[in-house]
Amino acid sequence: MASKAGDDPDSLMSLCTVFCLKNLRRTMCYSEGERNQLQLRPDVFLPGEICDRLVNVYMDLVHTDSDFEQQDGFFQLFSDPRSTRLTRLQLREDLVRDRDLEAIGKQDLMELHLSCCSHVTARGLRTLCSFRHSLRSLSLFGCSSIFFRKSGAPLAAGEDQDEAEEERLQQRTVDLDFSFQGFNRLRLLNLGGLPAELDVETLLRPLPALTSLDLSAVHLPRPAFLTQWKERLASLVLYNVELTEELIHTLLQMSRLRHLDISRENQRTSKFKMTRKILSSIVQSLVHLVSLDISGHIMLDNCTVPAFEDAVGRPSIEPCKSSIYPFQELKRPLQFLGLYNTTLCNVTHIPAHKVTGSKNEDQILNAIEAYTEQRPELAHRAINQLFDIARIQHCSQLLRALQLVITALKTHKYDKSIQVTGSAALFYLTNTEYRSDQSVRLRRQVIQVVLNGMEQYQEVTVQRNCCLTLCNFSIPEELEFQYHRVNLLLLKILEPARQDDSIQRIAVHLCNALVCQVDNDHKEAVGKMGFVKTMLNLIQKKLQDRMCDQVMEFSWSALWNITDETPDNCQMFLECNGMNLFLDCLKEFPDKQELHRNMLGLLGNVAEVKALRPQLLTKQFITVFSELLDSKADGIEVSYNACGVLSHIMFDGSDVWTMEEPKRSHVMDKMWAAIQSWDVSSRRNINYRSFEPILRLLPQSCAPVSQHWATWALYNLVSVYPSKYCPLLIKEGGVILLQKVLELESSHQETKDMARKVMEQCENFKEDPMDTSRNNRDYLSEDSELDI
Repeated sequence: MASKAGDDPDSLMSLCTVFCLKNLRRTMCYSEGERNQLQLRPDVFLPGEICDRLVNVYMDLVHTDSDFEQQDGFFQLFSDPRSTRLTRLQLREDLVRDRDLEAIGKQDLMELHLSCCSHVTARGLRTLCSFRHSLRSLSLFGCSSIFFRKSGAPLAAGEDQDEAEEERLQQRTVDLDFSFQGFNRLRLLNLGGLPAELDVETLLRPLPALTSLDLSAVHLPRPAFLTQWKERLASLVLYNVELTEELIHTLLQMSRLRHLDISRENQRTSKFKMTRKILSSIVQSLVHLVSLDISGHIMLDNCTVPAFEDAVGRPSIEPCKSSIYPFQELKRPLQFLGLYNTTLCNVTHIPAHKVTGSKNEDQILNAIEAYTEQRPELAHRAINQLFDIARIQHCSQLLRALQLVITALKTHKYDKSIQVTGSAALFYLTNTEYRSDQSVRLRRQVIQVVLNGMEQYQEVTVQRNCCLTLCNFSIPEELEFQYHRVNLLLLKILEPARQDDSIQRIAVHLCNALVCQVDNDHKEAVGKMGFVKTMLNLIQKKLQDRMCDQVMEFSWSALWNITDETPDNCQMFLECNGMNLFLDCLKEFPDKQELHRNMLGLLGNVAEVKALRPQLLTKQFITVFSELLDSKADGIEVSYNACGVLSHIMFDGSDVWTMEEPKRSHVMDKMWAAIQSWDVSSRRNINYRSFEPILRLLPQSCAPVSQHWATWALYNLVSVYPSKYCPLLIKEGGVILLQKVLELESSHQETKDMARKVMEQCENFKEDPMDTSRNNRDYLSEDSELDI
């Protein structure tokens, strides 16, 4: 059988790394001192590959796993190069502090990529000098504070400032003492986003051996200094750098370049216009180019062949057939060509193996892949275009699309625009059309990034997109691995007094689905999270608005589900004024049949708990239940559930019936009449996982009507759904208890006749178990239909 998309298992190395990080004190560390400081065990020695993986995976877990807690002193574990070796690290965002770099200052790092580490200051920059003898690749992309120190604060080696002082707002001044002098092995350098206060020419002068340089968004008033690397530089990135004639002239001298990126985010912000002449000069002068990105540029004159010539033949990547004139001079197709947000991406013949653009799915996916890490503003646009493809057309590269969107959402957890467009795209990429092609592992990754988005943003659009995406999954089965977390998030969404109607409806629907068909331990755990109180609050708000909508009905349905065989949740319902809300709803909405069914189903669960039944035994409640016996709402369901509630109350005997009105005998007569009016072949909107609450009513003589209700319920279920309920009844010992009904003198004759029919039905089923007339439905029933 062919494996599904994304079904490759995690490697043993990956599994072990995550386990060790989640259990540091049980594996390779111990706690020391009053502050329980982490220390590496003295008998642990870790090679470079494992140390690098531990740190890099630690960063991923802190960013993407809400259950994973950041460990104080984690980097200190790697302070001694005799027991740990670090060589290649990728650290990002606000989690990284100056002290973390100082902790690993004795390591011989070869690669250090710091990305958007806004809390790393000039103090951390000084630590970089510890690595100058070994460092070959360094990225300081988006580290806006690293070249600054706090005004008036001495920056002594090893100085220690507490958190309060670090957060204090002080005027920043450029640290003029830092120099790249001595970084003789450095070959790759990324200074993207370098503040304008710094003189990049002076900063880079001590680095004659660079082969790769990224100066994205850096001000270059005198670009001629770049020619000092014209014989060495193989890669130059100048994204969002304002192009000038002087800069173009300089670039044309960089004859060894293999990768050149002169792209822009936005055409409107540039004074420069790309011409056919300039493009031709680049192709002619930079003969070693294999990768070129000119995204975001306005083409001043016509660079493309006439439309009739462009339409000739199948799409080709041969330079001689190029629809873009300057690229006809290429000796071979480029490996990569960035044409995103240009008109050039729309032509037929483009001489490159991989093209970014917006013409088709392949170009859009290439754009998401190329720009996600350091250009979220472009990735956001491309994901939006992928959203349109998935929504309107058909996504033909599903696995790649899902993995790219998941990566973007993980990488930019704090970027609202990415979260909005990414979650919207996931909704369409996980719907029924694509479901059969997706593995369990891939769908779990989707669920995790969706929950990350819900956790990070309380904004309406993100919440709605995330909730809708979760509706594409089988609930509760596919969400069970994150069951506690998803319930907490949904309850948090439902907390505000006035929530967006659509989000409220979807969130309550999800809550209802999550507590339907799960074991009692799950229900009790969710009850302790405040589930019962939250649902009752929603009902209270809807009552105040005099509105019985889907939220009202879903909330009662959810309460019905969560109280099933869970006494603690039933008690919470009573303690939180649930019975008064029941009466108010009944009075306010006398004609809402599904509402009545859901409320009576819930009260049936409460009535099954012996310790709680006295709270139902009041004149007001008994009168209401008695009146509902005559209800024809939702077929027999409301009448059936009202009779079920009364059957459990009657089962406690006449001694507990202390009220004068209504009389016990009168209510029992009404119960007999109601049961005799029901059609035993009625199809049901309910799903029993156990018959135990019904079976306990059989072998008794204090309330024959309760015995009759229980027998009727069993006969109805085994007759209409034999393949589902005959095995369950046999398994739970129901046939033996029905035999006892036949032996009891107090049992009514019609009850005995019905008991025999149930037993015959089970006997017949054992002889012919191939009945296929199943149509079982759970409590969710019609409530599960969402108008989205």
